[in-house]
Amino acid sequence: MEPSPSDFFEALERCARDAPETATQPDTVFKFVLAGPEGGAWLVDLTKGKRSRFVVKLLEAVSDCDQLADAGPQPAATLHLDAADWVAMTTGKMNPMRAFMSGKIKVDGDIKLAVNLPTVVNMVEGYGIGMQGPISIIRTGIENSVASLRRPLPSISPMPPRRTGAVPWLRAGRRLLRNPTAFFAECRAEMGDTFVVDAFGYRLFCVFSAAGVQSLWALPEEAASKALADLALLSHKVPIELFEGRRTFPHDLFAKDDVQAYLGNLKSAVDVELADLGDSGVIEAFAFTKCLAHRMGMASWGGKEAASPKYLPRLATLFDRLDMSESFVHPHKALLTIATRKARERAAMHEIEEIFGEILRGRSADVAPRTEEDLFDRICESWAHVPSPEREIGIARDVIVIHMGSQANLFAAMAWTLIFLLAQPDVMEAVRAGDDAILNPFSHEAIRMTQRSIVLRRVVTPIDFEHGNEIHHLPPGTLVTTMMSVTNTTAAPWLAKFDISNYRGSVFPRSRELAAPELVTTYGHGKHTCPAHRFSTSAITQAISELVRHFDLEPRYKDPNPRPRQLGGVARADRLCKIAYRRR
Repeated sequence: MEPSPSDFFEALERCARDAPETATQPDTVFKFVLAGPEGGAWLVDLTKGKRSRFVVKLLEAVSDCDQLADAGPQPAATLHLDAADWVAMTTGKMNPMRAFMSGKIKVDGDIKLAVNLPTVVNMVEGYGIGMQGPISIIRTGIENSVASLRRPLPSISPMPPRRTGAVPWLRAGRRLLRNPTAFFAECRAEMGDTFVVDAFGYRLFCVFSAAGVQSLWALPEEAASKALADLALLSHKVPIELFEGRRTFPHDLFAKDDVQAYLGNLKSAVDVELADLGDSGVIEAFAFTKCLAHRMGMASWGGKEAASPKYLPRLATLFDRLDMSESFVHPHKALLTIATRKARERAAMHEIEEIFGEILRGRSADVAPRTEEDLFDRICESWAHVPSPEREIGIARDVIVIHMGSQANLFAAMAWTLIFLLAQPDVMEAVRAGDDAILNPFSHEAIRMTQRSIVLRRVVTPIDFEHGNEIHHLPPGTLVTTMMSVTNTTAAPWLAKFDISNYRGSVFPRSRELAAPELVTTYGHGKHTCPAHRFSTSAITQAISELVRHFDLEPRYKDPNPRPRQLGGVARADRLCKIAYRRR
């Protein structure tokens, strides 16, 4: 007989009382509203310092507001789902991330806190997310694949012009993947600024008008989620369990003081890479900047051990294998990843876990007092009261998510800045003369020209999407979409070519000449501005200025362009970009 939701919450209370420091690691308040037989509502207070009455069952006869006033603080996140789905999830039969993406779980409040759900469930003996054996996993995967073929797409009203296809699930996907930027531009020319694309089991509500793009960027996360939309794409490449139970995210580590530490690590990384070059030779621009990014990132949030010769080469290879940006750079390869059930990626994740387990054991065995803390210590601290091996696995996965999220596009942006710089010798000479500031607008313009990000918001609750004189009703599961590479170069005639004067520092003052400032994007807008913006700009400036001051550089490539198939992120090049160098 399967346990009821009440059984779980009673067990959670007992477990939390027995180990309050472990239970309160999420440091937040949840509310669970479970529908159907044996359902109900429960408030779970896991704030740090709590020692008793962690779980309160809310009675239907009393209003939520009255009960929450008595029960304690307001929930930061409220999760709604069926009681039967809750039982399936807490007994390992349903993947929570897939439940989110399929609409079985709805979240009010801070949707990012939902990633702590495995932490809450797995602390209770006899329950756990991800408890299935290999046979059950294969069976569930087959069932989910069949269900996705049968699942009806969201019904938009009124339905705008639509691009679809005859093959179920695939629909227009094959044409989209040939050249995403050209595909969306052709659809726009044929159907106007608002249209629908059906592809790979998703329904994309595409907007390219000034009013439409502005409304997309203004959507609140609790109504149309960027996090869930990104996860939908990433889940095709990266093992989905990587995102479950994370405690430290990229935006947590980009405070002002932290950026200074990262830049110090970058300087050391640049010094090492430049020393390794010798006096002359040939580099490939993207490979060189990727090595820099790995070395700097590992030194910052992986600890000095991870950046050492003992571990860095192996870690760099594994991160390249796991790289979630590959979901965007080579979207067609995601089909192979799906077919192999991410076996290669999962193996890389486990090897990285083993390396960080070894690093942590080495730190524990070192009796010498440590003279200073690093950012890796901060990640470890959030897992201090979790037993092994969950602690080591959790720390390693936090590092993986931070590193991939922070470095996925930085090296490409750095490489394109160098490529555009080599085409403008006068600017390069200014940098050699000490004008580092010129690289700030230069790098922003390079990113604008090569940005291939697709902007997605997954509708969580039904919304009426207003843009200009039009209103469309969008049900949950709809992906509100625009493509930066389409608008970044077409929103005004003067945007078609590279022009450093478009930017003043990191500011785009010519946005006043556009129908909407959101039509041109490098690091995002408003609350969705990239948290690593300042760090990335500083990193590019420091790395490129050091390189051109130490070496004469000669391009050995001709007219590189962004990779046509790329769907998301800063583009990789469509060819090798080799550069001959000679020490000055």
